[in-house]
Amino acid sequence: MNKGTALRLGGFVAAVGTSAALIAAASGTTGAYFSDTHSGTMQATSGHLLLTISGSSTALDFTDLMPGVNQQKNISYTTDSSPNAREDIWLVFPVTTSVQQLAYAEFTGAKGEFGYADGGLGRYGHFAVANNGNVAFTSYNLANDPSPSSSDCPVDANGRGGSNQQATSPTDTPPYCGVPKAILLASNLPTGTNGTINVTFGLTGRQTQQNQTEVLGPVPWTNPVKYAPSPVQFNIVATQSGVRPDAANF
Repeated sequence: MNKGTALRLGGFVAAVGTSAALIAAASGTTGAYFSDTHSGTMQATSGHLLLTISGSSTALDFTDLMPGVNQQKNISYTTDSSPNAREDIWLVFPVTTSVQQLAYAEFTGAKGEFGYADGGLGRYGHFAVANNGNVAFTSYNLANDPSPSSSDCPVDANGRGGSNQQATSPTDTPPYCGVPKAILLASNLPTGTNGTINVTFGLTGRQTQQNQTEVLGPVPWTNPVKYAPSPVQFNIVATQSGVRPDAANF
């Protein structure tokens, strides 16, 4: 090859190289790579979380109560959820309506709570709730403390705790220990779990009047009837494990 031909070929190769560089710069890549593509789709279905109440009524009726002799009512349940889901079980006292608020206040509220002056049953009543015999909350003074600052009735953020302290004399006052509006009874239960909620109520020796009608509030045992009887409403609530029953949906 003569010198002139070599120069022309070199120039041609240089020109081609320049064009390739310009193309690569414009496309943002420096070459081609192997690839293999498979198409797919996405879809979703929600799971379920249910609670079946069976074998007993949730209309708890404590009748013919005698001071110092508590009565226990049981509520049986079975969890039903998606295989990978877990359930928490709660006892909840709803206070969204004026009737619910009044009944709760007369049962266990503080003085003046929801406009009720007397502050619940106080030392006249005993309340406890358990799951399969494991006590979640107990109290022998069902009035909420109007200015809670004492640790005599320790209750955690899930409503668990209370106080077993009972009066030992007519002047002895057990700690203010009102019933929380939401109490965690059991947690992290898989589907198909059977359990029993134990609800205990009784009168203390402070109650001396006989044949008194009380629906766990609406009126203190020692006061004349002020309002039409309105039973205390409660809900047995199943939630996703770790989620409170009052969690906001957003």
